[in-house]
Amino acid sequence: IEPRHIEIQIFADSHGNVVHLFERDCSVQRRHQKVVEEAPSPFMADALRTQMGAAAVAAARSCIYRGAGTVEFLVDADRNFYFLEMNTRLQVEHPVTECITGLDLVEWQLLVAEGEALPLAQDEVTLSGHAIEVRLYAEDPGQNFMPQTGKIHGWSVPERAGVRIDHGITEGGSVSPFYDPMLAKVIAHGPTRAVALRRLASALADISLLGVGHNKAFLGQILATPPFRAGQATTAFIAQHMGDAASGAPCPATVARAAALYYRYGLHSQTPAANWQGAAPTRCSLKLANGTDVHDVHLTTGGDAFTVTCDGHISKFSLSTADKNVCYVTEKGVRQRLAYAFDGHKLYIEDAGGHHGFDDITHAPAKAAAQAGDGLVRAPMDGVVVDVAVAEGDSVAAGQTIVVMEAMKMEHALKAGHAGRVSGLAALGDQVKTRQVLATITADAPDGA
Repeated sequence: IEPRHIEIQIFADSHGNVVHLFERDCSVQRRHQKVVEEAPSPFMADALRTQMGAAAVAAARSCIYRGAGTVEFLVDADRNFYFLEMNTRLQVEHPVTECITGLDLVEWQLLVAEGEALPLAQDEVTLSGHAIEVRLYAEDPGQNFMPQTGKIHGWSVPERAGVRIDHGITEGGSVSPFYDPMLAKVIAHGPTRAVALRRLASALADISLLGVGHNKAFLGQILATPPFRAGQATTAFIAQHMGDAASGAPCPATVARAAALYYRYGLHSQTPAANWQGAAPTRCSLKLANGTDVHDVHLTTGGDAFTVTCDGHISKFSLSTADKNVCYVTEKGVRQRLAYAFDGHKLYIEDAGGHHGFDDITHAPAKAAAQAGDGLVRAPMDGVVVDVAVAEGDSVAAGQTIVVMEAMKMEHALKAGHAGRVSGLAALGDQVKTRQVLATITADAPDGA
């Protein structure tokens, strides 16, 4: 039936007044969690808006409701609507309603709580323009959207007309495992949906968040998808259109840029004279780790120009400094903004492909440089062990669940990377840190060994 999730914002006071403040379309969802919200709905027709608004007001009157509320509906392709539930509060997406009505919903809520009458009657509530909101989450799209924790090494947001960013982020702060992973809401408003969409995409691209994995690139891909741009998103949108958009792994060009940043700005640059420019090209080799993937990189540079070979791919570009934690890469005549931050040997990069963390393991011991197959089951984030599925000494198969962690209101099953015998197993209830080893899987020796 191609359902859409459309909700109606209502307000009711203690004087018998109930009004609706039009609708929000929240169809773009992942695991029933809203990702994009907009108002008004691009699917809405005047007659349907009148009917759904009246139904929402009737629902509030039927239970003698007071305060702010959201009446949620599913709407099929033939514009038949079906009641889902009523949320008795302001919701995360209320800013888009504020943008199109020009009203402060928090102020209204306080007025009603103090016994005041609603400031406006239904025929005085007007709709102007279009607003779209996206939710910036601390999660890794490349790891099935697993929530992320860690220290924030860089955070900057644009300030421009028609853009509102609600957040509580500070550079140097930490994202802990004790709360929902939503970090910020990015909202854009314009006279038309096209203008709001353009403003939102531009603002999102200019946000920098370094040190914690997030879904910014994924959100940008949603906004650029033709069905979304055409206003055709249903609740199946992400499953139908975004299946290949969350690979998460850095492309060779991103690894090449990481190598150039290590060479140019890193505290542990492989070339002590990296800031000295001679006539002859300088060459160096680096070994960079991204998670369990290790990349051998060969770099040649002269002045601002770099030629970098990584995984059989050759990148030729120039690198120029901009503001703090920002540089510009020019490749094949195209200039791109690149946000970065160092934390010792660790480098965080945010480009059009997403947020990536690299470790310089060029001079690390051989064991540290080859951990991809070491059999260590590590905590992907801070959290608590809520289930231990095996016992010390058990033989397990590749892909078998070893422990289950809970963090950011979600459970995460951690599995064996290969078959073998379990040792060093974490205990039920353990509070663990990111990258802490929770078990070691030792492969059985081959016959005859």
